[in-house]
Order: sequence, then structure tokens, then C-alpha cells
Amino acid sequence: MVPVAQHAHIGLRELITDRGDGGMPKALLVSHRLGGFDGVSVAAEKWHTVLSHLGFDVVRVASHYVRREPGDVLITGMWADLPGHPCPPLDKRAVRELVRQADLVVLDNLGTLPSAPEAALGWQDILLREEVPTIVRHHDPGWQIVSGLWGPHDSSSGLPIHHPRMLHVTINRITEQEFADRYPELPERNALVTAYNTVDRRELVGGDRAGTREALRVADEDLLVLHPIALGKRKNVPAAVELSRSLQRRYGENRRVRYWVTHTSARWESVPPEIQEVFATAPGLVMGSVPRRSDMYAAADLVVLTSTWEGFGQPVPEAMVAGKPVAAGPYPVLRELAEHHGWQVLDPLRPEDVFQVLEDADRLNRLVSWNRARVGEMDTLGFAPTMRKLVRAAERLAAGRAGIREIA
Repeated sequence: MVPVAQHAHIGLRELITDRGDGGMPKALLVSHRLGGFDGVSVAAEKWHTVLSHLGFDVVRVASHYVRREPGDVLITGMWADLPGHPCPPLDKRAVRELVRQADLVVLDNLGTLPSAPEAALGWQDILLREEVPTIVRHHDPGWQIVSGLWGPHDSSSGLPIHHPRMLHVTINRITEQEFADRYPELPERNALVTAYNTVDRRELVGGDRAGTREALRVADEDLLVLHPIALGKRKNVPAAVELSRSLQRRYGENRRVRYWVTHTSARWESVPPEIQEVFATAPGLVMGSVPRRSDMYAAADLVVLTSTWEGFGQPVPEAMVAGKPVAAGPYPVLRELAEHHGWQVLDPLRPEDVFQVLEDADRLNRLVSWNRARVGEMDTLGFAPTMRKLVRAAERLAAGRAGIREIA
């Protein structure tokens, strides 16, 4: 592998088609943790797919893997060994060795979420010194964290990363505007842009409904309400449980409602006490995840996402691809996405409307068909032309030139 300093400014076309040393260009996809069903892990896998499609040898780098795969690199310092404990020191020597072999680095929320600031700034320092083209994808800047998990946003930490020699990609226009207001040098250098998340139809259809429901001990006639989240205050679990309870009251004895939350750990003791109290009132509680998202959506009859804040809300378009009705909100980005894509989303605070749609087969089919047609434009492989523009822009910025001007 040729050291990056010898080819950092090669044009993208040459970089992808001819490295000069006979090898594929290498991209590092870096986050705190990967391989799970959380929004960052799911979105990161889509970028992995597209970068691979463009000819990159993509290497996942994290400090924790929910599911680890061959070729994954484990670097300490980006994830706490125990919940509530500080992260160990970043292994900067290992990071430097990786970066010197890389043609592109994507920091996926690592430079944004304030859970490992020293590690994020360590990566930034090494990347700038080595002049490697870098994309920093921002899902959750600290000022948007309303759960209280990290406390008030502290800009003195240096996060989110906002250096103008890196391309900064937000996943919604609300966040892009907030970055532009706080860091005007980014739009001045064309180093800031929004690129919406994508969905991969191949991962979401053809799931095993009967087998999954049997494994969950959910009867064929039950109404299974899926809430695909990791627990947190901004996920607004009480609202999802109340919607399920409201639906159960309307069905009465005619149909059993089951509330399914896909919290990563199915251990009751891992659930915060205040959420345990809410779960105690949930109708037919089902807790835990399944290996395949296609099976998860196939088993469900209704998907809910009642969060007060989401950077994107990946389950919403995923459920639409899988042909499921969605009750979501009130997180502000949903309005932006619904208007941009033309989605029709049910309001979880209007349980009577949700009930009527579920009980009217014609209306339900029209809703599902409408959304499925409009979510098709978010196909992952269709993102390849945009990804090319993002990589070119990152390359220009690393060389000290202006970055991206527009993307589709």
C-alpha cells in the first residue's frame, strides 16, 4: 500500500480505477460502535455498501461491535468498557497506522456525539496531519441532545468537529442550518452539505412473518406494534405505550395488542426504573431484537416512532419499504422528510385515526402503496452519484481548495 501522502491529491477517477500500485483504494468507516440496529450503525452500513460499489476496500473501525465481521478493526478509546464509565485512552499509534494506509476516512457521528471527545479530536489531529480526505457525517450534535444523558452542550470540548478542511455532511437540513449558523467558515468553504440517509430494499423485504411471530410467541391474530429503538428519554416510550394501550381499548376483547420494543438487551435489569414502570402498563410486552430487519418488519402490523428528537428516524422509511403503516412524531425532522419525500405518516397522538386505518383494508393498502412508491427514490445504490461528489469534495478540501457546491 502506497502511503497516503504520495497519492492524497490524485483525482477521484484515477483513485478508483487505478491506484498505481495495483490495489483498491481503501476507505475507513469509523464510529463509536457498529454492527447494531441503532440508526448510526444502520446508516453506516449503507455507506459501506455504496463505497464498496464505487470500488473502495471499506474497513469498519470501532471500539465496540454488536455483531463483528471479518476484517473489522477494533480500536480502543471510542467506547466505554462499562456504561457510565469514561472511555479509555485512544490508541493513537494504531489510528495513525490505519490512516497512513487510507485514501478516504469517514467519521460517522464520532466527531459529533459527545461521548468520546478526546478520541474524536485525536482522529481529527491525525487526519489533518496526514492530509487524508475526510468526510465527517453528523447525526446528533450535542445541542440537539435532549435526553440529559450528557448534560448541557459544552462547546469547549471541541465537538462537534468543524474543521473546514474536512467535508461535513448532515443528515437533515435543520442540522445543516444549525452548523452554518455556528460555524460560518464551513459554508464559506463549501465544506457543508446535507445528504439524506438511504434504505436498501434487499434488506427489508421477504422477511419471515410466521416464523418470527412464532419465535416471539405472538399469535397470528394479534396486532403487533413494533417500536424499533434503543432506550432513551428522547425515544418517548410512554407515548408509544399509550398508543398501544389506546388501540387495545378500541379492540377490546376482539383482538389482542402486543407492544414490541427492540431494545438491544432483553434483560429486564438493564431497563431504567422509570421505563420499567411504563413497560409494566404495556399491553402484551415483547422485548428484544431479531437478527434480520426484514423479519422484524415482516412480523409487525404497525411501526411506531414517537421520539421527541431524531436526526433522521431510519425506521420510518424502512417500514415503508417493507409495506407497513407508520405512526411517527413529533420529532421536527419528520416534517422536513415528509414534505421532501411526500410521505403520509399517521399521528401517534391520534389513536382513533390509527385504528381506523388499520381496520379499513382499502385505506390501509392505499397508504402503504403511496409510501412505498415514494420511498423508492431513497435506494442505497442510487446514492452512488452523490457519494462520488462527496468524495471529490473531501479530496479538494484536504488539498486546501473549496469543497462541494451542490448535490442532487
